[in-house]
Amino acid sequence: MKNIIDPNISLESETHRYTLSTDPDLEFESVTTLVARFFEPFESVKIASDLVANNEKYIGRTVEELIAEWDAKRDHGTSVHGQIEEYLRNETIATEPKALLALKWLGKYRMKSELKLFPEVIVYSKKLKIAGTVDLLVQDLLTGKYELLDWKTSKRIYTKSYAGKTGINSVTKDLLDCNFTRYSLQLSFYRYLLEKQHGLDVSGQYIVHLKDDACHGYVAPYLDSHVAAILKHTQ
Repeated sequence: MKNIIDPNISLESETHRYTLSTDPDLEFESVTTLVARFFEPFESVKIASDLVANNEKYIGRTVEELIAEWDAKRDHGTSVHGQIEEYLRNETIATEPKALLALKWLGKYRMKSELKLFPEVIVYSKKLKIAGTVDLLVQDLLTGKYELLDWKTSKRIYTKSYAGKTGINSVTKDLLDCNFTRYSLQLSFYRYLLEKQHGLDVSGQYIVHLKDDACHGYVAPYLDSHVAAILKHTQ
């Protein structure tokens, strides 16, 4: 794991900018941003304006209130991730209900084998100039294989897109534009880098949906051909 966990790479949480101390002028694009470029952008002001004007659920709300609510949910997700990481690294007691649910779920998950957990692992490529963070990299000490886990606090995981909408680029036009697809593609990028650069044997990748009262794990498909096509398109 020494060649995978690089202390020289860090993430600035406020700007979501990855910096390599040994090459500080190198500009990385986050995997999240890269994936988003191949789907219709989320225009918060436009979408909030439409909801406030046309959706009965949001009557009486302002655009600013709705965007602030979305920002608060994003920040809450960051807090949940942080508490999970702190517990796994330092056994710091978690207080967020969703973090507690995640840790309870993880306790059952760990019963399947002898596992070693590596939270918040940054993977990157200087050549490709991309970087991203694996929420939890899991090593099975009995088989030598690895799995990737991605915590999600979204209200829902959509496996189908609205009106069958797909990606906006030729390499993603066959992919449904829903958060399940985007999350799966992000995980696929991390897996691709771990396999191609570090030779890891990755056996699976999972989206773990942290709901208010339960956790649900989704098996995420390995979209390696799409990863390769996107990289070819952008390099």
